[in-house]
Amino acid sequence: MERELRRATWDVIGVSTTGMTLKFDLELAHLARRIAPGALLLAGGMEATFRPELMFELGPFDRVVLGEGERPLLELASRLRSGQPLGGIAGTAERKPDGTLLKLPQRALDHAELRDAIFSTPYERMPYEAYWERLENAYRVGALPTKAAREAQLAEIRSVRLITLNYCPMGCTFCSATNFLHEAQGSVAAIARLEADECLGMIKRIVAAHPEVRTIIFQDDIFVFTKDRRVLPLCEAIVAAKHSGALPQELQFISTNRIDAMSAERLTAMRQAGFRVLGFGVENFSAHVLGEFNKAQIHRHITPMLSAALALGITPFLDLILTSPRATLQDLAETLREAYRWLRQGCEIGLYPYVIPFSGAALARDPQLLPYTTYAHQSVAGTAVQWNQPVKILPIDSTVREVILHIERDFEAMLATLQQQAAHLPSRVRSLVWILCSLRIMAEHGLAIADEREVSAELHGRLPQARRAPARAVANA
Repeated sequence: MERELRRATWDVIGVSTTGMTLKFDLELAHLARRIAPGALLLAGGMEATFRPELMFELGPFDRVVLGEGERPLLELASRLRSGQPLGGIAGTAERKPDGTLLKLPQRALDHAELRDAIFSTPYERMPYEAYWERLENAYRVGALPTKAAREAQLAEIRSVRLITLNYCPMGCTFCSATNFLHEAQGSVAAIARLEADECLGMIKRIVAAHPEVRTIIFQDDIFVFTKDRRVLPLCEAIVAAKHSGALPQELQFISTNRIDAMSAERLTAMRQAGFRVLGFGVENFSAHVLGEFNKAQIHRHITPMLSAALALGITPFLDLILTSPRATLQDLAETLREAYRWLRQGCEIGLYPYVIPFSGAALARDPQLLPYTTYAHQSVAGTAVQWNQPVKILPIDSTVREVILHIERDFEAMLATLQQQAAHLPSRVRSLVWILCSLRIMAEHGLAIADEREVSAELHGRLPQARRAPARAVANA
């Protein structure tokens, strides 16, 4: 970053912010201010949109961009060129002379504006090949023992991401992205996304720019809606393009979807088009917890749709949150058992111990949960900037709270040991570590999850082959 900043004289420098990366985002902002004191310094992204006042308090920012950056950035550039004042631009927040905050909402991009923004993405100028080579070296792809293993890893590495939707409107209570454009607009934002022919055009363009691409990842929070009219025509168009030679036969796709939007017809069409991994925000296997997450309606779809996807050769990827604020030990046990069952059947799973209080999420705004929210003291290197950042929303039930923290401590200890043995531990391995570390403490509370020897053997069998070592639970060690 410092080398890039010193390479030229910059008029505008933007820093994207999230709750997970805020400490590092602010370090970059302060670095930019030191090296380029005359540049207009902007904050954007999730954290900036939900907490613009915090950006001005902690960072050396001149303006905050609220929501989508396309319109406000173009207006800022136009005014800079013409020497006009920069105040009063819709989609920004600024400090008034008296120190108070002025927020100027902006309407979310409509379909035509979103299409133009996506079409303007400079894929041809993005150095994907250099990025892929760096990842291949870091993950030691060439050292994998079989061609099949090398090809599978290359399919993951040689990927390009494509956005086709402005936001997910489903209103999950742990999620901030669902409220991002509402916050910027000051009211409920309309959905906008590319049509099937527009998606296909972008896919062809990406392949033309980067012929070695193996996988296109649709970066949308939700790719298929329950009343979706795009997915089947898109899949048919992809199949036809592969048949005609306009797209490579081996090109694959990954997307994130609502599991209650799936059907046998849609899954079959997606498999034929080349979708090899489908992410499903299942979040939890307990109907009680799903109700707390505003996702109770998906519960009855989980088993049949996961089974159907696996039968078609599609790998489901499940993100799971082990506990919610009002979870019981029985809820935790159910999710651990089901996670292990589906992992053994072929699902990829990412496990998270508790809800993270992302700014803008409904659960993060719930005053009843403040006593169960924990904070981390943060500071920005090279400055006097310090603050307390919310990092966990723990279960209200004291027993559940103690158990999940116990599991987390054991997980971190075992992970530190395993990371000394392998360059990269994928989600499937980390998930087995979570499950293994839960077994003894859950058993102490009368809740059997799985056989410890079986889980340990499963973990050992999935460790990267170059360096394997026995895995043992550290609980009660």
